[in-house]
Amino acid sequence: MKLTRRHFIYLAGAVAVATAIGGYYWLSTRSEKRILKIYNYSSYINPDIIKDFEAKYNVKVIYDEYESADEAFAKLQLGGGGYDLIVLTDQYVPQAVKKGLIQPLNKEKTPNLRNIDSLFLENRFDPGLNYSVPYAWGTTGIGINTDYVEEGEVSGYEQLFDTKGFLPKHKGKVSMLEEFLEVVNAAKLYLGIPLDDWSDQSVQKIIDLLRSQRDFLAGYYGASVYIPALAKGDLHAAQAWSGDVVQAQSENQKVKYVLPKEGAYIWIDFMTIPKNSKAPDLAHLWINYMLDPEVAAKNVNYIYYPSPLRKELLRGLVDEQILSNPAIYPPETAKLIQTMPISEEILSIIEQISTAVKKV
Repeated sequence: MKLTRRHFIYLAGAVAVATAIGGYYWLSTRSEKRILKIYNYSSYINPDIIKDFEAKYNVKVIYDEYESADEAFAKLQLGGGGYDLIVLTDQYVPQAVKKGLIQPLNKEKTPNLRNIDSLFLENRFDPGLNYSVPYAWGTTGIGINTDYVEEGEVSGYEQLFDTKGFLPKHKGKVSMLEEFLEVVNAAKLYLGIPLDDWSDQSVQKIIDLLRSQRDFLAGYYGASVYIPALAKGDLHAAQAWSGDVVQAQSENQKVKYVLPKEGAYIWIDFMTIPKNSKAPDLAHLWINYMLDPEVAAKNVNYIYYPSPLRKELLRGLVDEQILSNPAIYPPETAKLIQTMPISEEILSIIEQISTAVKKV
């Protein structure tokens, strides 16, 4: 993603911050065990990282998972659901800020922000990272199992919306993402509708397309369902997030990732602290912990999603096969498309599309 670059933390400030954070860490390790509640996508964390954090800082982590960003945003709108840290996908962050659902970031408690690649410091969702911190990033594409789908048979969404050939051939063995915004975005790519076009005419075209596809699908699935299904062959093809496909591939080498010829959306998931968090200090501690190169590398090696840290900090820590895998770090030749912030009005339109498509 080509974004404006800038230097984030000046050396003098970093020294002062390091001193302050060191004192905070000491207090955290000496205090009674406290509770940190985290809400994140499924299959998106190395469980050893949670254990290490609990042991290092004498904290009990309650870690819950969701399948769709809609669920996370709904929790925020209902007061945060009791969570201290929620991972939000990029397009929802501006709405969370606008509605006052998340706290401003206390950068004095997150000195490891200096490790983040300048690529992510200025972004269209939270410029300057004043309310959120990147957790991981990736692309949206298609996973296939080559025991059932020949390599080259799927080049993009042309096949996933093909109700005359591909879909009847693989009826009940193809899935789209549970996160319906991704489904709508895929339809827009296929139909050639601009991302910012939400006219009645375009919305109806999207509904008609998705309705024609619906009865051929196995369903609208999250990562916890389509990862093992792709690996086992229960699914032949699935709209999927890049790292999830690599996870499935680690179980079955017949699974491959396809960057759609129509274009692949590149996204960033952000760590945010709900307004009503009962442990914001621990949430900041977790964020800073995740930005440590060794911790970040440990997560990348497990989840197969790129870290927002500068790549040179990860060399020697992240498996070189991961750093060179085009499904994880897209090649320069890939047609990558930036997602866009969405308004409350657009969220309502997406919900209307979902309801219209799924109703019997």
